[in-house]
Amino acid sequence: MKLSFERSLIGFFLIIIVAIVLLGAVNYRNNKSYYESSREVDHTNEVLKLNAKTLSTIQELAVRSYITTGDPALLEPYHNAIKNLVPRITHLKELTKDNADQQKRIDSLRIYADAREALVKKYLALYENHKLDAQALDDFTTASRLSFVPIRRIGAEIAQTEESFLASRKEKTESDKRKFDFSIALVFGVIALLLAACMVAVIYYITVRKKFEKNILQLNTDLEKKIEELHTANKELESFSYSVSHDLRAPLRIIDGFAKIISEEHTEQLNSEGKRFVETIRSNAQRMGLLIDDLLNFSRIGRQDLILREINMNTLVEHVIENFKVFDPYFPAEIRVESLSNCNCDEHLIQQVWINLISNALKYSRSRSKPVVEIGWKDTPTDIMYFIRDNGVGFEMEFAGKLFGVFQRLHKASDYEGTGVGLALVSRIISKHKGRIWAEAKLDQGATFYFTIPK
Repeated sequence: MKLSFERSLIGFFLIIIVAIVLLGAVNYRNNKSYYESSREVDHTNEVLKLNAKTLSTIQELAVRSYITTGDPALLEPYHNAIKNLVPRITHLKELTKDNADQQKRIDSLRIYADAREALVKKYLALYENHKLDAQALDDFTTASRLSFVPIRRIGAEIAQTEESFLASRKEKTESDKRKFDFSIALVFGVIALLLAACMVAVIYYITVRKKFEKNILQLNTDLEKKIEELHTANKELESFSYSVSHDLRAPLRIIDGFAKIISEEHTEQLNSEGKRFVETIRSNAQRMGLLIDDLLNFSRIGRQDLILREINMNTLVEHVIENFKVFDPYFPAEIRVESLSNCNCDEHLIQQVWINLISNALKYSRSRSKPVVEIGWKDTPTDIMYFIRDNGVGFEMEFAGKLFGVFQRLHKASDYEGTGVGLALVSRIISKHKGRIWAEAKLDQGATFYFTIPK
């Protein structure tokens, strides 16, 4: 399977991150080893320097110059040597405590140093007691020289051993340094690769983004063009529908008029079948006229601008209900109206919404022994939601999508009058107000219509 560039880049980043972590661990280990090797080299150098100082201190255990001249100032090196000898040998032994052979040599060195110190003190006492003659001075000189021979030999062995350690430790330090430098170079190399990958990713995403932006601009341009074309087509269609509907009204009036004349003035010349035909012509012409009027209203709403102002919804609904009662003195339904919230809307158009919805509720609940219609509202964060509920015949919710289409009916025209345009007209008015409309129902249990008006 071919990997996308994004997945390959993510995989590369993961590999680089793992490599940096591993190299960091290796670098830490190499750095630690290099640091320890450097400390061992410094330690060996310190032992060599201290060994040399110790030998020098032991060598300064001499009083020949003082004895031959009698100058007390010449005793100062001797006294300093006496003071520093033990601390330096002790420190030297502490520095070499991890090497048993060196410890033995230092112990021997301590013994020979003590013997040399005792020899010097012996002849110094003879001098101070005026018992040191020329022969005794020669013996002291010879004994002093001989006493330093094993000390020099042991010091040389200590130094040779440490020099051997120093050579190997320097070699290890150089090796550790090379490893440390190499691991540092690898880390910087991997970081350079990571930066290069980041740059490639940035360039890639900038390129892709520019391409997307170009495509989006083109799509927006095409969409605006299509919207303009659709807007133009809608205007032409509305204009065409209005013209056709308007032009059809005159022939229909003529047909209805002539049918009425025949029915009224020539009724004696018609048999019962002829009279039925004339009445059928008139009823269908009148129904066609109502349909054309609804289509004209539907078309006119699409071209009509909204006149928004705050409307007292209770007053508006009560006015619509009163009109229904005027046209039907035996108004059978009970209509319950809550205290409705005012809203900003086009009064004329929303009045048409209530006319159509109340008419619809009355029509589909008239078969009940006691028709009841309820009108109320609910508040939402962004809208005011109104509803009208009836206890009529209802409908199956699977057909709810057809409710608001032009000429869509869920019941037979022979059972319930109407043109199939009323709810489509309501939906168009609510959409024009940027609201929503929907319905909920159960078959034979009534229906509830909801619509919203933005605050």
